[in-house]
Amino acid sequence: MRPASLARLVGLGLRRDLRGLWLSMAGVIAGVSALLFFVAAGLGTSELLRTRILPVDATLVEVVPPSVSLGIFGRVEIDDARVEELASLPGVRAAYRKMRVRVPAATRYDGSFFGQRLRMGVEIVAEGVDPGLLGEEIPGFSEGEGALPVVLSPRLLEIYNGSFARSRGLPRLSEKLLVGFEFPVEFGRSLVGSSSAGRYPVSARIAGFSPQAMLEGITLPLETARRINARFGEDDRTYSAVVLRAEDPSRVPAIVERVRELGLEVDESERRLVRRVGAAIALATSMLSLLGLLVCALASVNIALTLGASVRSRAVEFGIFRAVGARDRDLRALVLGEALAVGLVGGLLGVGLARLAAVAADAAVAAWLPPFPFQPETFFRFPLWLHLVGVGLGLLAALLGAVAPVRRVLRQDPARILA
Repeated sequence: MRPASLARLVGLGLRRDLRGLWLSMAGVIAGVSALLFFVAAGLGTSELLRTRILPVDATLVEVVPPSVSLGIFGRVEIDDARVEELASLPGVRAAYRKMRVRVPAATRYDGSFFGQRLRMGVEIVAEGVDPGLLGEEIPGFSEGEGALPVVLSPRLLEIYNGSFARSRGLPRLSEKLLVGFEFPVEFGRSLVGSSSAGRYPVSARIAGFSPQAMLEGITLPLETARRINARFGEDDRTYSAVVLRAEDPSRVPAIVERVRELGLEVDESERRLVRRVGAAIALATSMLSLLGLLVCALASVNIALTLGASVRSRAVEFGIFRAVGARDRDLRALVLGEALAVGLVGGLLGVGLARLAAVAADAAVAAWLPPFPFQPETFFRFPLWLHLVGVGLGLLAALLGAVAPVRRVLRQDPARILA
């Protein structure tokens, strides 16, 4: 049978029972759209977690001193010799030192803040790092005269814009607007007390933003942190952590093993949190996606019933086809063509409905919920492969539904039917 003739016969067959056709197609549409909606929501949420809420660089390994040291030689610390040893491990491309400022610090701001009056006191945690850890070079981020250069985390700015600014009536800010802003910092002072070694008031200037900057405080040049610790008589020789950059993510497990053999620990708190939250998102997505698969299974049964009824009512028609020379493969192609047409159109409409539902969900969040930190433009992600899965699922449901009707057509005896 020629393709043109097959297409014409398929169209005539589908028009015989439009009500049954739309009922079968509705099941496919509902199942495909439900599956794609929930999978796209899971993909979008996972991407938001990995890229904005808890971004983790797969090539970085943060090495810290052990929390408990049982050796006879006392506590294991990280000094320059240990840093060189870590930097020489196989697979390590670079080692970046971190040193916490080991004295309290606070800021008391009282003045104009981008057009608003602001009076506020905040405890500050400060940490010095090698500039190379922050990625691209940040102008002015080095020990020198004048205001202390500090780098902030973009996540801290996101929390300010999404929560703090809204509750306090303060303006929302951008990274570009904040670069160059200066604020007072007083080392050796806490809002609940002061250091016995005195105070060290300075002016800090925001030099830029980096995902590798600490979330809960300010990041300084390493030599600045060393100088402040020495000024207050604190340890300025050992480091609070060393971040190792692996040549390739595949080298990370071997590097972690070697680090532990040296008696040091690896801080994997953020990675564990990402894995736990990611697993929860995947579990919720899988459970909800099962609903879509169940609907598709029911749609397949409905297609089987509808096609079965159509085959029974058209027994004489199929008998005539046999009598004029139609072969098994021609009848099989005719029934399968009708089923696959239902699955193809249902799959395409299901994909479109899932996209519309995602747009509606994003609009509802924007309209009904107040702004919150890390709020994305969309909570959904629809890669090309997901569209193909939706269409393929519709075709698969139709194909499974057509198995029994095809077998019925091929078992029919044309002589007895026509008699």
